[in-house]
Amino acid sequence: MKHIFVGHGGRLRPRWQEAFPDAQGLSSLFELTPAREGEKRMLWFDISNTSAQERMALVNQCIASGSPVIVMSSLPNDDEAYEMLRNGAYGYCHNVAAPSQLVEISQVVEHGGLWVGAAVMRRLVSMANRVSADKPKDSNIYGLNELTHKELDVAKQVAVGATNKEIAEQLHMSERTVKAHLSSVFDKMAVRDRVQLALTMNNVKLH
Repeated sequence: MKHIFVGHGGRLRPRWQEAFPDAQGLSSLFELTPAREGEKRMLWFDISNTSAQERMALVNQCIASGSPVIVMSSLPNDDEAYEMLRNGAYGYCHNVAAPSQLVEISQVVEHGGLWVGAAVMRRLVSMANRVSADKPKDSNIYGLNELTHKELDVAKQVAVGATNKEIAEQLHMSERTVKAHLSSVFDKMAVRDRVQLALTMNNVKLH
């Protein structure tokens, strides 16, 4: 996987380089060339030096390239995160996130998932709850009837934005067990990650 960071004057922050030693830095989207046949790449777009009026259009340009896009910001906020994800970004994070977090984000996105922080996750779920409140409940959500009692309990907790630690405390099980149940839930419900699971449970489509 090739990691391309767009923005910050084309310079790679030390944290970015630590996470991805072979990363490439571009100062603007004009320098972005089409991907070669068979080339897998991930775009990290730092919007910090863009105006509020132009950033969504620029992010859409990134998304149009066909590569997964993670939006980075020096002042991340929940509303912007939701808007970016709704328009097709695969992740949203702080532009000085720790190298370990960047690697984690990359792994989630590389496997087709979406990545957001805990606060944004709660905001997404809150928005989903408001949307679903005005919609008839769908009892035929794919895979829901295949879940065991414990798996359904875990899925319901994710649907209200609970973290693994909170789920473990609420359901009196270890975090390791929560992760095991989640893995099974993802498979049975054909979802990629907890964001998609939460939105599916709330009858809301992100993309």
